[in-house]
Amino acid sequence: MRRCSRRWVPLLLLLGLAAASPARGGGFEFGTNGAVANGRAGAFVARGDDPTSLYYNVATMGRMPPGTHLLFDCVLAQRRLSFQRAGEMDFAGANRFRVDGLPYPAVHDSAGPFPGPFFAVVTDLGLDSDFELGLGVFGPAAIGRFEYPTQSWVVNHDGERIPIPAPQRYDALNADILFVWPTLAVAWRITDDLAVGGAFQPGMLNIRFQQMSVAFGNGDDVVADIRANLDVWDWFVPGGMLGVWYRPWRYLELGLSVRAQDSIAAEGDIVTISNPYGVRDQEPVASDAWTDYNTAGGEHPPTGKVSFNWPWIQVRTGLRFVWPRDTPDVAGDALDPQLAAELGRLPPHVREWFDIELDVTYEMNSALDDFKIQIGGVVPMGYDLPNLAVRPDLEHPENSGLLASPHRWQDTVAVRLGGDVNLLDGALSLHWGASWESATVPPEWTRVDFAYFETWAVAAGITVRLPWWGLRVTASHQHLFMADRDITGGKTRILTAIERPEEMIPVVNNGHYEEAIDIFAVGLSASL
Repeated sequence: MRRCSRRWVPLLLLLGLAAASPARGGGFEFGTNGAVANGRAGAFVARGDDPTSLYYNVATMGRMPPGTHLLFDCVLAQRRLSFQRAGEMDFAGANRFRVDGLPYPAVHDSAGPFPGPFFAVVTDLGLDSDFELGLGVFGPAAIGRFEYPTQSWVVNHDGERIPIPAPQRYDALNADILFVWPTLAVAWRITDDLAVGGAFQPGMLNIRFQQMSVAFGNGDDVVADIRANLDVWDWFVPGGMLGVWYRPWRYLELGLSVRAQDSIAAEGDIVTISNPYGVRDQEPVASDAWTDYNTAGGEHPPTGKVSFNWPWIQVRTGLRFVWPRDTPDVAGDALDPQLAAELGRLPPHVREWFDIELDVTYEMNSALDDFKIQIGGVVPMGYDLPNLAVRPDLEHPENSGLLASPHRWQDTVAVRLGGDVNLLDGALSLHWGASWESATVPPEWTRVDFAYFETWAVAAGITVRLPWWGLRVTASHQHLFMADRDITGGKTRILTAIERPEEMIPVVNNGHYEEAIDIFAVGLSASL
């Protein structure tokens, strides 16, 4: 049985803090949550000796020492992405831009660093038990914000520097995504060398984003642009995890976790703006300012619904080699079984000189085929014509006001190698790591919203342990490299409110892409 801890901290304190600052997430995941794991490039499935085990493998809670373990980590992810659209500007319809034949200007994601706080506690509740309880609030390891221009500045044929509609506007404008995973987990240490665990995560999601489509026409017709500002919520996105941790030999540990996640179906408010660039000397028309709704006939401002599949299954495996301090040089040629068991219960930084862990992760990203945006109600058009409006769900029953934004993601595999070197009797640990991950996005479906290409990464970090309350301070950095992409056979086309033959709709994702990500993390934890 586990030794009884005489001290434990009430959980309400941590949960109150977590509720005040929910973790943000989106994207989809780059794979590393928490400061220590970030310094190991995410190789943490078998190690899992702090409360971030709620993200990687809940079973490793069972290998943690008796007592209560508190953790607050924060990741700052900075993405740098630029896009130079191929071809020459050729705005259809009447306009005064006078830029036809000039190259498209480059655009950049200017969203800045994205924070990902992680709050968690693991405790045995002060009981003489082989069970551990884990509570946490955090989000996926992802970047949940992007911001591209609605206008770009160019010099036209008359030598004037003027604003024009941004070249990537039909792909993405901006988004701010809040995805919170409240987590309740339990682990059971069956023996000193075997633990299992499970977790339930009733997620909550808020998406605020701008999407551009066209109401009519076949080309880059600015006058037909419609900008939709959506603010939608899904209040219950259930997910869960099962995990196992096993030590078959004192030099070797194994970890396995499987996470499942339900699909997203978010509903909420939408504000449409027709002719947002005010071309042809006509003012933009916003749905929240329009007054010609036939309310007696049941007309109302537009409503929105967004649905898509989160990767249904994620499988993490870990194999960890350790070099313990309890070698024959220290403990003799053979360890007494009772002594070996006691040494095995020590935390890794005390028991080990160093460790090397190899993780392989599989994600079923192919579950995401389309982002579906369904618009109901009445979308006013304006254009100096009274009562001109589109009623997507009534006038176009063939698609019920549904716009499908194709992404066609593919399953991914990630290989992560990382470890620690423990110095000064465990008071100082140096973290290192490297990783490779296959591309989520096929070349022909490359876009600027969620651009996850084949990725290589290197990481490093440091943990300092203080002599009070088991305090640990960690800082780490990881850099993700992605090769540039030059797309010539793109398949992303303008979203259109009225269905028309595909060959009549321009491709908008051909061009040159450059991307890199830096992940900075700091953390503070305590054991009581």
